[in-house]
Formats: sequence, structure tokens, C-alpha cells
Amino acid sequence: MSWGTRRRNSIIFIFFTVVFIVLSIYLFKVFYKPPDCFDGKRNGGEAGIDCGGSCILLCQNQTLDPIVRWSRHFRVSDGLYNVVAYVENPNPNGGVASVSYEFNLYDEENTAIRARRGVVELPPKAIVPIIGNSMDTGKLEATRVSFQFTEPFIFTRQAPVEPAIFVEDERISNLDSEPRIRAEITNSVVVPIKDVLVAAIVYDKNDNAIAVSSTRFPVIPAVGSVEAFYTWPTPFKEKVARFELIPVYEEPER
Repeated sequence: MSWGTRRRNSIIFIFFTVVFIVLSIYLFKVFYKPPDCFDGKRNGGEAGIDCGGSCILLCQNQTLDPIVRWSRHFRVSDGLYNVVAYVENPNPNGGVASVSYEFNLYDEENTAIRARRGVVELPPKAIVPIIGNSMDTGKLEATRVSFQFTEPFIFTRQAPVEPAIFVEDERISNLDSEPRIRAEITNSVVVPIKDVLVAAIVYDKNDNAIAVSSTRFPVIPAVGSVEAFYTWPTPFKEKVARFELIPVYEEPER
């Protein structure tokens, strides 16, 4: 093979090598998708498929299911009941943005007579009272209530924050006639907070809930307060040992 032939072959080889490299880079950029949290694969340091690691979605084995501490029903008047479930999310860094739930009231024959459905948020490391007010059973008497979540929990990574809403100066009175709770609900941050529900739960000496009520505030002004009042038309059958007021709201950006 002559020198000229070898030189021509070398030029051709270099040319095709450069074309191959350029084409490979182009095809890589066109078709390569870096690992992310939505590709249906366990990659990029994930602990599971599209969960854990750098993903906001937490894997099932990284969380504990919320705990339903108790559920109760309370007769308001003939055929009218309030219900409550006392739910705890034990996860310090994982919350559920939205999950469906269902209450069911039953009569003495264990027949379901009224249902109430809804959705609720479960922030990290929080107690959440889930309340259903004024469940109408007509002329039927409710003897028990059941509560259950009706869809899987989807936990996302959430950092716990200092609460923005505080309950202050709470007091109970008129226990022998028409029990009444009064409290000051204070917003400690510099932005208004909308749609604040404050639940009131009254307990006997055995720490059983004997009454429940709630009130919802459309807005609590920035660094401001509102008064909350709860009343019951007749005295409680059991002696009151304590009560608690629990605000439920979406934490604002600060």
C-alpha cells in the first residue's frame, strides 16, 4: 500500500470517527433522559421506585400509618349527632396532603343508617380531629360510629414547622346549666390565615370524650386574634375533667 493510500485511509478513518462521535453526542442528548422521580424506575439514588432519596414522595417502608386513637358519636338532639375521630400522624418528616375518609352511624341492630365522607390533610407529627357535625338520622337512634380511611396514604417529605395558630385564655363555665367554652384564637404570623377550624373536645375523669363541637373561621388576621365560643344546651352527664381546643388549618408560607 502506497503512502498516498495510507494517508487517504487515515483521513477517511478520522472523518468517520469524528462523524460517529458527533452523531453519538447528538443522539445521546436527544434520547437520554436523566433519572427523575417520575420515570417508573428505581434510579438516581432513590430508595424505591420513584420514592425516597431525592424524591419528595416517601416510600411505604419509610413511614408509619396514621393512628386512629378513638372515634365517638354524640347526640345533639333527637335524630341529630356529631361524630369525631382523633387521628395522630406519628411521622416527624412525612405528611399526607389529602386522604379520603368515611364515618358510618349504626343503630342497635348494627345496620348502617347514615354516612359522612370527606377529605383531610395529615401534617407531620400532628394530632388531627376529624369532625362531622349534624349527621341527621331521622327518627333512628345511633348506638355506635365507625371511622375509616378509604384510600391509601401517599406521604410526601414535609418538614414540621412551628405552629402559627395558638389557643389562649381558654375557659369553661356554666357546667350545671348550659356548658360554655370560650377561648382566644391567635395568629402569630404576619400573613392572614384562611379557613381555620378549631375543634373543642371535652373529657371525663377517665379521659373519655363526652362532648365535641367545632367552629370555622373564614380568616384570622395577621398577628391578630378572634374569639371562639362553644355551647351545649344541657349539662354533661359526666363530670368534666379537662377539655382541649385543637386548631386545624394549612400552614402559611412565611
